[in-house]
Amino acid sequence: MPVNPNDLLTEGAATRLAGDNVVGCETEGACVLLGDSAVVIIADPQDGPDVSGVWNSRRFHLHGPLADDVGVRLFGHPPDSPEWSWNQRPDTRPVHLLTRLPEGCVYLGIGKPGQAGYTDGCLDHAALTIEPELTPELLNRVRPPAEPETLPNLDWLTHMTTRPLEALTQFVEGWIPETHQDLGTFAAAPWEVPRPLAVFHRLARHRPSLTGVQNRLRPPHAWREKHDGLIAFGDENQGGFTWLFDPSRPDPDVWIDQDGYELRREHQPLSGFLLQFALYETMMNAPYNALRADLAAEHVATLTAALTPVPWEPWRWPNDSTRFYVAPGVIAETTDQWHGNTTAWVGAVHRSALRPLGQLGIPWTDFDG
Repeated sequence: MPVNPNDLLTEGAATRLAGDNVVGCETEGACVLLGDSAVVIIADPQDGPDVSGVWNSRRFHLHGPLADDVGVRLFGHPPDSPEWSWNQRPDTRPVHLLTRLPEGCVYLGIGKPGQAGYTDGCLDHAALTIEPELTPELLNRVRPPAEPETLPNLDWLTHMTTRPLEALTQFVEGWIPETHQDLGTFAAAPWEVPRPLAVFHRLARHRPSLTGVQNRLRPPHAWREKHDGLIAFGDENQGGFTWLFDPSRPDPDVWIDQDGYELRREHQPLSGFLLQFALYETMMNAPYNALRADLAAEHVATLTAALTPVPWEPWRWPNDSTRFYVAPGVIAETTDQWHGNTTAWVGAVHRSALRPLGQLGIPWTDFDG
């Protein structure tokens, strides 16, 4: 039976797309049906970081744990399986995606398995590309827009230049909820610990993501002395360089140590650097994103005019042009590229906070609003 996006099917008709010998399994927010002809995934019209369903116009997420047969059909055997092979090919049978609404099951399109996440050999997360891309009308039908109760505000900005540690504390406590994880008390190191790092690690104790999801700040026991008493306390994500500080100063300069190059100083002292680090890592770890790797100058101007600039010199990662912009619930950064274009990345705590940026005419590569 040929089907097209936006077609309305009964539950029985949707199930028949799988063919004969159908085996079903339930996961958070979705039903997965494995049949001789196809895989059929029927999701509820929910929206959240940890529930299955339509994520944006191009992506569909499944959250598990998922039965082994589902993982094998979508991705082949997991990498830690004795049956896994570099030569394995994905199953050629289609994956049909639908959303269950009160009036019936709305057909979305074909799902192309993309990313997979495994825990102890069990598939617990899968991202599928929706083909063709959903129209805005269909997207709003199967993933109804929602509004948050509150969004993190920008009060911390007023303290940046005069009380950066207060700004850091307000930002972190407003943006990053505490978890049940505990990194432990701030262990004494053989060096004098500058107050900015003590404040930062106190904030990070129950917020492990604050110490880095892209780049990393080391726990004190992993600090190492380098270069005339300077202490290595952070690492670029690919090992390209380390960050250093002078333990003899209360708010020391931060230096970049890259093999084969002279030390380079960050524009902000440690207190400001830690706020910039927190901004970047929080943006990277945000559940909702918008991004474009080659944004033209006119689109950069449009984007930055819609946001509030963070009033400091650029951060030096990934190069000396990285600037931050914010709005309630939104952190964005732009970084100039060698070919004249600009990379733009936006992170948001709620999908609705991104929605205004979708109305600017910017050709986002990925957009979760």
